[in-house]
Amino acid sequence: MYLRDSESKFYRSGVHKYCTTEKIVNLPKSICVVGGGTAGFVAALIVKKAYPSISIQIIESSKIGTIGVGEGSTEHWKEFIDYMGFNKAEMLTKSDATFKAGIMFKDWSKNDYLQTVEGAFNILAHDYPVLYGKLIGENKKPIELVEKESWSGDIYWTNETEEILADFPVAQFHFNTVKLNEYMHEKAESLGIKIIDDIIETVDTDENGIKSISSQQNTYEADFFIDCTGFKRLLLNELGAEWESYSKYLRMKRAIVFQTQDEDKYPMWTLAQAMKYGWMFRIPVWGRKGNGYIFDSDYINAEQAKEEVEQILGHSIDVRKEITFDPGAVKNPWIKNCVAIGLSASFVEPLEATSIGTSIQQSFLLTDRILNYNDITISKYNKEIGLVLDDIRNFIALHYVSDRDDSDFWKDQKNVPLPPGLSENLTQWKMRLPTNGDFDQGTDYKLFQKMHYILVLHGLGLFDTVQIKKQYDMLPQGQKDLAQRVVEDLDYSRKNYKTIPHKEVIRLVRLLNG
Repeated sequence: MYLRDSESKFYRSGVHKYCTTEKIVNLPKSICVVGGGTAGFVAALIVKKAYPSISIQIIESSKIGTIGVGEGSTEHWKEFIDYMGFNKAEMLTKSDATFKAGIMFKDWSKNDYLQTVEGAFNILAHDYPVLYGKLIGENKKPIELVEKESWSGDIYWTNETEEILADFPVAQFHFNTVKLNEYMHEKAESLGIKIIDDIIETVDTDENGIKSISSQQNTYEADFFIDCTGFKRLLLNELGAEWESYSKYLRMKRAIVFQTQDEDKYPMWTLAQAMKYGWMFRIPVWGRKGNGYIFDSDYINAEQAKEEVEQILGHSIDVRKEITFDPGAVKNPWIKNCVAIGLSASFVEPLEATSIGTSIQQSFLLTDRILNYNDITISKYNKEIGLVLDDIRNFIALHYVSDRDDSDFWKDQKNVPLPPGLSENLTQWKMRLPTNGDFDQGTDYKLFQKMHYILVLHGLGLFDTVQIKKQYDMLPQGQKDLAQRVVEDLDYSRKNYKTIPHKEVIRLVRLLNG
């Protein structure tokens, strides 16, 4: 697997593009973030970086624990740490992180497949992904759509790799959630963000939104508030927030999470293994694995889920926590002087690791809109975030268009309606590859692009490969020659470049930064 910097459509320098004194007419002087965790720290850090003059405090409680079994990121994490100027090797070491090339989908269909959009497959002929078209048209298996080393957990090792080992340019990671939060805590304090250990119990509102918040001992005031209190939505609910459930389209509503022992070999991916009544994730972090079974509680309970996991793994597990959730989103995550970010704004399910990426995109968009904000600004923000969340909903729902029928859950899944727009697109995508025009482009902050959809569609066997080949054959010969050269280059790399195990690379990075 090549580990390389990829150009980000949304790359930002360390100074926000709007952060000039002459343009600032209305900017909050103080912001209070309620709730720590990844979302709270991401929001505080991004806003502080964009507007250093704002006084920001985070109120979190040490009495409210973190699940802490392992968490994965999307490629948006790289955008975040580049924007903040964080050293990747330091972050990796302090958060017990490992590299992530994508997500391995096991047992969702006849073929297992790895979803990753890094590498040569981003080569386009106008809007057409040339290499995808070639390989799908040739009816290749999903494994041949990505660099095969990604499946084995090996990393290409070159002299350049050795030179940059101390600051590895990768886009995605797996984290030890507890240690990641400790690292973010450290970074927040270094930027002058005040962190207070307290439990908020009451919220005082007026016609302008939130006036103050209080614990048993203290009252806190600010010009602007960010709700990162998770499913409680402690602040936004006081302003009349409405929850829109996705349960009509997404049936997962419960999970058990647990840890397992460290292993000799680290894969380069998150495992998402389909189960009889949902799916199980397995995330390698340094020293252990974080795991969870996300299931439909209409069919089984937590104890039955535990038994199914133990049967698959061949050993007993210690369930750390049971989680119940309603997949959905707040209709308007920004109300008056308060915005919800992270789980306070939405939660679909852990599939595709959308939580951190969504928090990052929400926070970046907030920095764009909080300057001189008014009712129109708030409305536009809510519309854009709505498009982001609708896309996440549709993309997750696509994964369940499966031919599995080994349980009542999977049989009944075939009767679950598809979200608006997805059904129509699936009819088109059977005959051709997705294009940018198939998606509502009303925002630049969506997590998923057509490349993500192509890999899932192919992995689930939803393409008519005969029609895909006809589409590819219509391309100019020069574009097809380019695709062939890319295939040959990848084959050359596989035969001639030295690879070393993923775990060994992590060990070396930790050694250099310990």
